[in-house]
Parts: sequence; C-alpha cells; structure tokens
Amino acid sequence: MSNVKCQINVRLRRILFKIIIPSFVIFNLSFVILAGSVYAELIELGVEPLRVELAGRPLGMGGGFAGLADDTNAILYNPGGLAWTKGISLSIKDSENIAALQAYPAGNNSAFGLAIITSKFSDIPFSGGLANSNSNVVYLSYGTKLNFIPRLADSELFQHLGFGLSVKGLLGQTLRRAGMLDRSATGWDMDFGVLWKAEDWWSAGFTLQNFLPIGTLGGGSINWDIGGQEGIPAVAKLAGSARVIGDIGSPIFMEGRQLLLAGELNVSRNRPLLMRFGGEYGFNKSYYLRTGFTQQFIAGGATSDINFGLGYRTERWGVDLASYRDPFNDQRYLCLSVLYFPEDWIILRELDIDKPRVMIDQPIETISLEDNIVTYDDKIDVYGRVKPGVEVYINGLRASLGPDNSFKAVIPLHLKKNLIIVEARYLGEKKVWKYKVFRKAKVEIADKDKTENLAKKKEGVENLVTMGVIEITPDQEFVMDAGITRGELSSWLVKAAEMKLPEVRKDLFADVPKDHPLAPYIKVVVDLNLLRPFPDGTFRPAAIVSKEEGDAIFAKFGITQ
Repeated sequence: MSNVKCQINVRLRRILFKIIIPSFVIFNLSFVILAGSVYAELIELGVEPLRVELAGRPLGMGGGFAGLADDTNAILYNPGGLAWTKGISLSIKDSENIAALQAYPAGNNSAFGLAIITSKFSDIPFSGGLANSNSNVVYLSYGTKLNFIPRLADSELFQHLGFGLSVKGLLGQTLRRAGMLDRSATGWDMDFGVLWKAEDWWSAGFTLQNFLPIGTLGGGSINWDIGGQEGIPAVAKLAGSARVIGDIGSPIFMEGRQLLLAGELNVSRNRPLLMRFGGEYGFNKSYYLRTGFTQQFIAGGATSDINFGLGYRTERWGVDLASYRDPFNDQRYLCLSVLYFPEDWIILRELDIDKPRVMIDQPIETISLEDNIVTYDDKIDVYGRVKPGVEVYINGLRASLGPDNSFKAVIPLHLKKNLIIVEARYLGEKKVWKYKVFRKAKVEIADKDKTENLAKKKEGVENLVTMGVIEITPDQEFVMDAGITRGELSSWLVKAAEMKLPEVRKDLFADVPKDHPLAPYIKVVVDLNLLRPFPDGTFRPAAIVSKEEGDAIFAKFGITQ
C-alpha cells in the first residue's frame, strides 16, 4: 500500500510541476503585462482591429479555439498550433470582411504563417450617433516545436509542445463618425502562444495577444494621423480541448464518429472575464456539425450568444460555414471558409489509406502488417525493416532494431477490434500508420462425424463468441456439439436479444439464489416462458438442454430444425 501511495504522490508532483504551477505563473504574469492604457477612440467603441476572429470552424464552435488550433486558423487564435499546421484558407463574411491565411511547413516540425485581413464594422452606436471602422491587417507568424535544436529533437516533451509568435501590422485604419472629421491610423503589436498536445485526444493552450507595452520598438499602440497614441488592450487566453469520442485513443471508442469539445477563458485588464466553449460532432470523417456559446467584448461590457456551424472535409480541401451574431449592430451573419491542403507541403502526415508494404521512398521500407486483418490468434507478430536512423514505435513502445535495421514486436490481441499504431521517427519528425486487426474466437467441433453439418454454422457461432453473446473464459475456446446447459442458453438468449437485465431481490429457485451470476438471465427467460422450472421447484442451470426444450424455443421464434 505504501508503494502505491508513493507512486500516486510522485505522479501528483509531476502534474503539479509540469502543468499546474507553470500555468499559474504564466496566467498571473499575464496580468502584469496586461497593464496599460486602454481608453481611447477605438476602444471606447469596442473595436479591436489587431484582434481578428474571422473563420468558419472556430466561429461555429463559439470561438474557443486557442486550446485546439489544429488548422490554419491557428494564426489568428494561437500561433503555437502552427507546429502541426499546413494549408491555405479563405474566409468571407462579405465583400468588406475577408481573411486569407497560409501556413507553410518549414521542416523540423515548424511552419511559417501569413494572414491578410480586411474588415469593416458598420453602424456602431456612440454618444454622438453612429460610427464606421475599416481596417487592413497583416499577420506574420512562426510556430515550432524547437526540434531544430539537436538536444530537443529527441525529447519526448518537445514532440508534444509547440510555441508560436505573431507580428501584426495595422496597415490602414479609418474611423468615420457622424459630425466629426474622419481619422486614420497605423500601428503594430505581437501575439505569443503555446499549445501542448498532451495526448492524441486532448490538448491545452495559452495565448497572450497584443502583449507589447505602449511604445516598445514603436509598437504596442495605434498611432493616429493628427497625433496621439491609443493603447491596444492585451488579452490572455487559457484554453483546452478534448476529443471525448473518436476512433484513435479517445476515452470513448466509436468508429467513424467524433465528438470534440473545446473552450477557453479570456482575461483582460479592466474588462469582464469572458467564457467560450463549443463542440464539433463528426461522422464518416467528412461531415461535421458545430455549435458553441460565445462571449465578446463590446463598449462598456460584454455580450453573449449561441453560434452554429457546418463543415465538410476531404484529404485535400474543406468547407466550413458558421452563423454568428455581430455584437456591434446585433445582427446575425454567415461566415464561409474554404480550405486547401497542398500535397507537396506535407511534413507530418497520418496515413489512413496508403498502408506501406514495400515503400522504398518512406522511412519504413517493409512491414508485415496490412489493414483489416482477421485472425484467431491472441497475439500478432509485427516485423519489418526501416531506413538507417529511423526509430520505430509500436503502440507507444519503441521497437528494438537489428544490425540490418530490421525490427520485430509481438502485440497481444483481445477479442473483437484491436488498433495497432506504428510510428516512424526521424530527426524530430514523425509519420504515423494505423492498422485495424479483428480477433475472432476459435470454435471447435466435438463430433468429427458431424463436421460437414456443423461447419456451415461454425462462422455464425464464432461471431456470437467474439461479440460476447456466448461467453468463454480466456484460457479456453468454445466447442460446438458439446452440449449447452440451461444456464448458458438463458444468458445467450438474453444477450442476443439485447434485453435489459432486471434487479434480482430474492431467490428465484432452490438452486438459483438471488446472488447467482446467471440469476438475472434466468429470471428473464422464465418470465418470458422460454424455459420453465422443474416441478420440484428447481431450475437446474447446469443441466443440459434437451432436444424437446430446444425445439420448443426455436418454435417460439418461428425457426424449424
């Protein structure tokens, strides 16, 4: 018991020092950086030209994207996600609100980002009437796992940790207000972001937007044409995401289905705390439904609403559509995003279709696996050969290599579906292949003279055993024609019909007490009059089912022998 407590304490300390304390320090330091002047002409209208949020997928999920940041929109929400990102996207609200983004892989798990955004906010109410704001912004971003540093390239931690920096330039800002002179301005600021992909199914992120103090290197402010500076409010985001349903490593396994949840907290000096969270439900790995709760800053406070979205994805392109409410004029708008993923840009690719058998131009030259293998064995040998310098991980464990760069591993299998994940790692980069293996249960035929008759039924019985309708112990297999007991038949009938098991509060029969493992199944079949007790008040669960009893049960289901 003391060893268990010691291990728990060690794990808690690791979590404390790796996650909680760093997050607490960063989050509190952000309040120091958030200090500064925030009262000025744009801010009093609620306009923030250097904080752009225009993209179909994040908007459809309520805007809580900083802890996910797994596509080109990471440039706008968390540049730390660029380490995993590639592609081009174009988002359009209307002809005056357009965002064009590009994330280009630079090797060593790094990527450069470029974004050009034009935006317009119309009919903004203020004390003197209505105002209009037009702006043009350019983002230059860089995200990396720091794998270009040799000592970090082999670090497991830095395979999961991305850092990003964005330099944002306000190339043109125009402000028009009723009864006042038009004004224009320029300026620049920076964003910093961190994304930690702790596991395949969950991640956490932190971003600090517009963190430069006013006047630092000429940045951190908006400079007006007739003089005067306007401070740019900094915003800190603490965020996370989790794929709670999925087919790879998720807490709940559902093949072809996905439920992704994401959320964040927004903190800014002298402003209310904002919450954003949403979800994305995907099916067939192509179609997505999204919704989310969002809060946004407006002049004098914040506003809340519900967003909705749709999405479609292929390997090379995608389309996203979001419905959201503009807080300035309280109208609902649509945002359309089109994404493209160039094939020759791929640095990190998860191959789901093209499984390598003999792939000369890939890190793994040969491998014994194929997809959708069906086997009766309780283990499978995985072997092959890689190119020099390549490391192989199978289900998270590193495989040992021979002098000729060959590898071999024995993977245990359980009944039904098994997933084998093969990773090839080289100089900080990684490629992943996923294989599905289906293990069936063995069924033997006891009477060899009846082999021809029973062989036709063998496959059906194997499926029943594999799916758990017919239960066997791990150290034995099922033998056909060996006789079926009344207790076994009771459990098979209930499981095959997927009936709900009742609670047994008293003894059923003299030989079936309430705590008998088959008591719930026996109660169901007796209540349905499928099997009857004997006149002496016993059920005899260990007795072999007679031919007459079997024929009577089959007759009830309209089956003739």
